[in-house]
Amino acid sequence: MKSPMPEGAEKSTSKLSPWIDSITMRVTSDALSWARQGLSMGKRALETSAKTLSRTAGSLDQWEKKLERPKFPAKSDGSGAEA
Repeated sequence: MKSPMPEGAEKSTSKLSPWIDSITMRVTSDALSWARQGLSMGKRALETSAKTLSRTAGSLDQWEKKLERPKFPAKSDGSGAEA
């Protein structure tokens, strides 16, 4: 398949190609590093949030149990009604 550029233009860009390739590789490498860093930080934030929510749910459960009314044994007064 033939290049879409005119024949004369290929010679002038071939001199720039190593420089362009170097910049392209560097930008790609930096972008991938930033993406990995962002994903790692996002993962840690979600894990921390999940742990915090789990602890909070546990605390709410403990408070719910503390606030439950004590269950007294049913008193029988002979009328069949419970107190």
